[in-house]
Amino acid sequence: MAKEESKYGFKDKAKAEESLELLKSEDHKYQLLTVRGLIGRAKRVLTLTKAEDKINNIKAAIETFEQWLEANSTSSTKNAKPKDTEDKVETVPGLGFKDKQAAEQTLSILEGRDPDYQKLAVKGLIGSAKRVIPATKNEEKLSSIKQAVALFEDFLDRFDREERGKQNMPYLSIDLIRQLPAPQGEQSDKLAVEFLACYETQAKGNYKHLRTKAPKDPGSKTWDIVRNAKLQALKPDSSVKLFDQDGKPTELHLQMVQWAYSPQVEKLKSYANSLASSGKSTTPSRKRTHSTSSSSEEESKAKESKKERKKSKK
Repeated sequence: MAKEESKYGFKDKAKAEESLELLKSEDHKYQLLTVRGLIGRAKRVLTLTKAEDKINNIKAAIETFEQWLEANSTSSTKNAKPKDTEDKVETVPGLGFKDKQAAEQTLSILEGRDPDYQKLAVKGLIGSAKRVIPATKNEEKLSSIKQAVALFEDFLDRFDREERGKQNMPYLSIDLIRQLPAPQGEQSDKLAVEFLACYETQAKGNYKHLRTKAPKDPGSKTWDIVRNAKLQALKPDSSVKLFDQDGKPTELHLQMVQWAYSPQVEKLKSYANSLASSGKSTTPSRKRTHSTSSSSEEESKAKESKKERKKSKK
């Protein structure tokens, strides 16, 4: 057992990717069991870990393993142990490896999505294709699949060479976003408001659902692609300050927060904590969608109480 633990690990994203690479030579069933086991152990370790940097590293490893499972589990293995409470994520449609055309379509579908997801999806398809190749007897089909694999491998080479992974923009939690003030122009950016509503209600705070959900506007791309495009336009270079002299996020920074991203997450969390301790954690426009109904109930109760007090005086 000790030998296996030294070979596969979950201390950070790099170790998780290394583990997945090592697992390629193993039987698919063994791969699934090992990855699920690593996720289980990582989650147990999380409960005992105090250092925030270690927690973030382990969470990144877990996410890497979960994305691999999503891309590599067949319908039968996905449904082997159904859980009523499980938050099932729909698979992005149209991905495939049957031939070069299918591979080109796949890369087109992945364009603009989170770089981490692009890489894992392509690696997953390569793994699936290589498992199909030994069982394929038809030479024409075999040649077509190999052409698709070659295209995917070329994509991964360029991905690593250009360091596209550094362009990934991790999602802020919906809870953190709701603790922060809205940018002054929030109401004018209706698309950002619609994005946050979808992220909170339809996606239930799970950004993976945004890969298959889109704005109401017909013909729009999915929310993950829309978000990344918006952030590319907003994201400044490293010389631009994102906090003012009082430690408050700038207007530009808050606009990025609207799209669930911040280049300085820890400092943003500290600011949110300072707001919470001072009792200024959110503005009315930031409150959750269900807060309106709860506040109206409180108002009606207050009115009834006032009426009862008047009756008692009489």
